[in-house]
Amino acid sequence: MNFRQFVIRNTLRNKHLYMAYFLSTLFSVMVFFTFTVFAFHPALSNGLNQKAQIGMLAAAIIIYGFAFFFVLYSMDVFIQSRKKEFGLLMIQGMSPKQLKKMVFIENLVIGFFATIIGSVAGVGFSQLILWLSNKLMHVNFGFYFPIQAILLTIVSFAVLFLAISFFIQFRLPKLSLQELLKAGDLGKGTIKSSYVKTILALLLIGVGYAIALLAKGTLVAMVMFPVIFLVVVGTRFLFNQLSVSVIERLKKKETIFWKKTNMVVFSDLAFRMKDNARSFFLVSIISTVAFAAIGTLYGFQNMILEGMKQNPYEFEISGTVEETAAIKQDFTQLLAEKGIHVEEGELTTYTDAEQVRFIKESEYNHLAGLVKQPTIQTQGKAVQLVSTNAIDGTKEAMHDVKIPDGTSLPVIKKEKTTVVSAYEKTLVVPDATNLQNMESTTMTVWQPKNTSYEQLVSIGKFQEKNIPFTAKSYTQQSITDMYAPILFVGIFIGIVFFVSAGSFLYFRLYSDMDVDVEKFKMIYKMGLAKKELKKMIYQQVGILFFTPIIVSVIHGAVALTAMYHMFDQGMQLAGWQVLGVFVLIQVVYYLIARVFYFKKVYRLVQS
Repeated sequence: MNFRQFVIRNTLRNKHLYMAYFLSTLFSVMVFFTFTVFAFHPALSNGLNQKAQIGMLAAAIIIYGFAFFFVLYSMDVFIQSRKKEFGLLMIQGMSPKQLKKMVFIENLVIGFFATIIGSVAGVGFSQLILWLSNKLMHVNFGFYFPIQAILLTIVSFAVLFLAISFFIQFRLPKLSLQELLKAGDLGKGTIKSSYVKTILALLLIGVGYAIALLAKGTLVAMVMFPVIFLVVVGTRFLFNQLSVSVIERLKKKETIFWKKTNMVVFSDLAFRMKDNARSFFLVSIISTVAFAAIGTLYGFQNMILEGMKQNPYEFEISGTVEETAAIKQDFTQLLAEKGIHVEEGELTTYTDAEQVRFIKESEYNHLAGLVKQPTIQTQGKAVQLVSTNAIDGTKEAMHDVKIPDGTSLPVIKKEKTTVVSAYEKTLVVPDATNLQNMESTTMTVWQPKNTSYEQLVSIGKFQEKNIPFTAKSYTQQSITDMYAPILFVGIFIGIVFFVSAGSFLYFRLYSDMDVDVEKFKMIYKMGLAKKELKKMIYQQVGILFFTPIIVSVIHGAVALTAMYHMFDQGMQLAGWQVLGVFVLIQVVYYLIARVFYFKKVYRLVQS
């Protein structure tokens, strides 16, 4: 058996030691492959404009760069956790040069299998994403065999693993043989936190939050980068200084420290926080980016579409009788050919010299009945209309209105409505009101019965060659199709960042398992019950999983609120939905991870 065979067999036979690193690298390959499937998808690449294609290319570079640093960091942690193993190999006669060669070959072996298996898994994962995009975004992506994606992924990650295999050799622990053999057995001593950096953590994050929440309109864009800098630096201090300070203070409170199994949990928690500070920092920042990217894109799309949904009519045409007669006739004929049954309504708007609009009561109530909205009773007077999405107070209340024939009508109240657009001064008046000698426009609407969304979109294409005519579903679908590639790329990158953050936590959990097993073995021999052991492990895993996520959720909520302030909007429901979904995913991730981790630790503790 030569040296190369020894390394390969050692890697394969001790696969449980390499599993966390292998899965992390496999995931990186899978998400990159999935993205390239979409980047080269005919439905996207053939229909994208040049700017969108540049955006897709930039996104691919970002994901590839992120994958490089993620794999490099994972490998670095993996190497640092194997100090004792390296010491044992050197006792057996392995030279530093051979040690570097071993790490080089190991990384290539893991990279090879991760690339192949990740690409195969990516085929299935990409089809799932294609299906979801079709169901949720109404974007019809068909299946195709991704030859370009496979070739690009294999070449890209072959280069990546070669580069990492070269660079990681310089990260091998430069310790004496004695220090390598005793790695993990030496005490960690005492830990101290900086009082100044602890205060700075609170100050920097607090100031960053205040600026972000108080800024409005265009000022949001101006303060964005200073706020990001303050919060990022503050978050770094939060994990490696403030968290340690809080834990040390809690340990001094006897009512907390001496309660049940808290002593064991808190005993090395400060060291864990210090050791995992970099991981927690990366996870929180990456997750915040994911929250902000997806929340912003999803929220803005909802704002645009919700604005369109304010119009209650599926099909509508407005203009003078002469302008709309031919179009109305053609559309009525189209409905008859398609066998679509509709309810039709018509309303005439009269405008005086002062740009006050008048609508007759019966016509308004007929349209209100079509869209199931409250009718209006004028009682012989006038009612002022205000659009439902207009801010209260922005409309000047009217008291009396003059009619061109010399009479006047008192305005009895203001009424919010979605039946007609009422951003200008608009009044509903009795049918008997003389509205002659005014400019008039007629609005005709059609409300289909028992018609599917696909049929509405198909019929709505009529508006392409008939400009005064508008079709709500077709317009919404056109906007969705226009922004779908950009929205999809943003959401996909956000998901990649968030799931990668979860992989960071997973990797850190298993890289510290040997230390946990040794600690719990000693306590278990002293009579620790299985129930108590389970509780401690669940608490430990919970702290690892939720500490950075809680921080990132708060960061994300502030970031989304600031982004919506740019458009003079409060925190949107869409933003909370995005945060809620990610928290739910993390909870599920935690519930699964803690069970598997406990079973593995408990089996090793009993052995």
